This record gives sequence, structure tokens and C-alpha cells, in this order.
Amino acid sequence: MGMIAIATPFAAHNSHQIHYTHNPIKENRPALVFVHGAGGCAADWPYQWQQTGIAPRRGTPRWISDYPRYFLDLPGHGRSQPPARVTIDDYAQDMLAFIQALPIRQAVIVGHSMGAAIALTIGLLQPENLAGLVVLGGGATMPVSQAILDGLRGHFAQTVGLIQSFSWRKEARPLYREVATQHMLASGLEVVYGDFAACNTFDVRERLGEIAVPTLVVGSTSDRMMPLARSEELAAAIPGSQLAVIEDGGHFMMTERTGAVTDQVVAFLRTLG
Repeated sequence: MGMIAIATPFAAHNSHQIHYTHNPIKENRPALVFVHGAGGCAADWPYQWQQTGIAPRRGTPRWISDYPRYFLDLPGHGRSQPPARVTIDDYAQDMLAFIQALPIRQAVIVGHSMGAAIALTIGLLQPENLAGLVVLGGGATMPVSQAILDGLRGHFAQTVGLIQSFSWRKEARPLYREVATQHMLASGLEVVYGDFAACNTFDVRERLGEIAVPTLVVGSTSDRMMPLARSEELAAAIPGSQLAVIEDGGHFMMTERTGAVTDQVVAFLRTLG
């Protein structure tokens, strides 16, 4: 693993620039490192979570903004330098180098979808400063249909639209889906295809018992990309993990049901001390 030199808002890893934003809260609390999903970027996280101008509460934390937060673009995504990676393990090694180079005593990886797979992999790598995992819309495997993989190659924009139609409930604000669609289209065919192919080969079912940090698994009753049963299976296989079920949240549950997801995540973070 190469060395990282921090130069906010970019971290240079093996001569590649990883873009991130953060809020330098001095409270003695775990730092949240947000890892987005396939073909996405840091801006996919809820707008409310990304606000850096809110002063943290003294005493008992009640909101995401009460914690130090790092929102990063994976290599080849958003404003980070290409190339993107081709396996979940490769992304996890990049993120491990990222969190080890930052002045973080305790890191909680918050991963969504492909980011959830990356979070689980980091949990298996067991870095010393890892305090916990939050797994949103993830599973021990993340199979992708051959129709989606072929569709990305043959009809990119149309297939991205199909992916997004499955990722959001019909009741979701149209703007949410439109923005997520634009982020995925901007990532481009090779990156999006590579990410979904990486998800398709991801499989940690035999190793989940090795995860030794507190873990919160968040699933939604309306997630058509990662059905709730997969989240339930994941939580059952990770020793001591907690399962939070979000009603009617879709795959982007943290955006459709920001308040409900926030309550679950903050309650989990408070158990970490």
C-alpha cells in the first residue's frame, strides 16, 4: 500500500488524487467516513448530512452534524482522479489508506450499496482505528443481473435510467432521482460498468464472522435493489450487529427517509461512546 499525503480537499494516494470534503469538529467523537455507491459520488449523500456550517451540540449528540464527517469521491468518480478500481478489494485498500492517513483516532465507515461492500471489506481488514461500520442497502453478496451488465454496454443511458427507477420509490421526489441519474451518467460507461461488475463478484458470506467491530445494518422495506431479506441475513451473520429497518425508504433510504435513518445511525453511534 502506498503512502498518502493529505492536502485538503484532496488526498494523494499512489500519485492519484482522492477528493473529499470534511468538517473539522474538535469534539472527541468518532469520525464518519462516507463511501458512496456504484457510479456515484460524494454528493449522493443527503444534503442535510453534508452541511458543514452547523455547530455541533455539546453533550449528547443528536444529529449527524454533531460528528466529524468526511465525504469522499472514490477513485475515478466525482472530482477524484481516474482510474476507477475494478474490485471491491481495491477500493477498500484505497479507503483504508485514506482513513489511516487522516488524523482520525476512531473511524466509522458509512457505506451505501457498493460503498456498503467496501465498508464490510474494511471491517475484514481490521484497521486499528476502525470503531464501527454502518451498512446501508448492502449484503454479503451483491449480484447484478446479466441484463443490467449487458444493457450498460449496449444502451448506457437507458440502462442507467432503469437502474435509477429501481433505486427510488415512485413516491420519491423526482429531483432526487434526476440528480442521482446525472451523477451516474457523469461517471461514464467504463466506471459504472466496472462498479457493477465489481459488485457482481463480491462475496464475503464465509467471512462475516470475522468482523469484530460494532456494526449497524440498515435495510428498507421498499428497497428493490437490495431486498430487506438480504440485510436481515447480513445482520444475522455479523457477530453482535444491529439491524435497523426503515419503512418505505427505497434503495436510497438515507435520502428518502433522512430523519428515520439519522435517528438509527445516531443511536448506534452513541453506543460507541
